[in-house]
Amino acid sequence: MNQYQLPVVDIADMPKVALESMNEVHLEEVALINRLGELVLQGIAGDVDLEQIKRVLDEWLLHTRAHFESENRLMETYAFPPYPVHKEEHTQVLARIESLMAQWSKDQELQQLADFIFVEWRSWFDQHVNSMDRVTAQFLSQVM
Repeated sequence: MNQYQLPVVDIADMPKVALESMNEVHLEEVALINRLGELVLQGIAGDVDLEQIKRVLDEWLLHTRAHFESENRLMETYAFPPYPVHKEEHTQVLARIESLMAQWSKDQELQQLADFIFVEWRSWFDQHVNSMDRVTAQFLSQVM
């Protein structure tokens, strides 16, 4: 299982945006995903704690929902022109996380969870922060 490297996201390498409140929320999310990554890799190595994984998954989902709702509200309030596109990306990734969690609750398949966290979500996070969030934060920092 050497294909996965901890941390999932190195805080020192995390992309920053022009709005500090968004950076803070991203740091919180990265802390959760890094903890989840640790738990999943421990489980794959044979030291599985299903209750703790479920707890962190639930916390991550709640945090992600609140994160996206807050960003969506700001974009709508300040009439961010590409709001519909950014909101749709939030909707899609949230649906993917919810689907993954539903599947995991049925089969507790750690490999599938690891693939999502370390590959799919990791790639999405970098791309999203460096594009959608960067532009959004720049706009909001000028109008708030």
